[in-house]
Amino acid sequence: VVNEISPELGLKPRIMPWSGSLDDGIRAVESYLDREEIRKVVLVAAGSGAGVALKIAAQQPQRVEKLILDSPLVLLDKKQLKQAKSALKVIPGFLFRKQSKKDVLSQLEKAQEEPTPAFGQAHTPTLIIQGGAAKNAQGTALAEQLPQVTSHLIDGAGHLTYRTHGSETGWALNNFLKS
Repeated sequence: VVNEISPELGLKPRIMPWSGSLDDGIRAVESYLDREEIRKVVLVAAGSGAGVALKIAAQQPQRVEKLILDSPLVLLDKKQLKQAKSALKVIPGFLFRKQSKKDVLSQLEKAQEEPTPAFGQAHTPTLIIQGGAAKNAQGTALAEQLPQVTSHLIDGAGHLTYRTHGSETGWALNNFLKS
């Protein structure tokens, strides 16, 4: 996606990797923005990063000018959590890099107990991009919660549209940023 951002927009893209819980992601992004003294930002997030971006936008509306969310995954229902736990149990521990397998499983347990976040508190203009081949009920439900949302569906794209349809995702992103 970074390569698809139009230079005429004058934006300086930065990639902010994070891992862990929603709160870990929020702390990592806010720490980076503070350290770099970035006072105005457009947050682009995919999958579970959407929750981080939405929470930051709700907590710091003066800082976040726009949100772009690709295939947002903001919560897991009980069935999804059970499937994720089952899958994690068979994945070798060395694949978890900075976190231990036990910590990740613990975070999933904690996620089951936490109330669903109220993402509708973010009043930032938001673009939700979804793939037509992926049934993402969360993106649709999220669009109904947000007061200033534009949705863009990319036919033939699955989850995380930028991976398979980068230029189309870039087109939607650039049009939204120009508006």
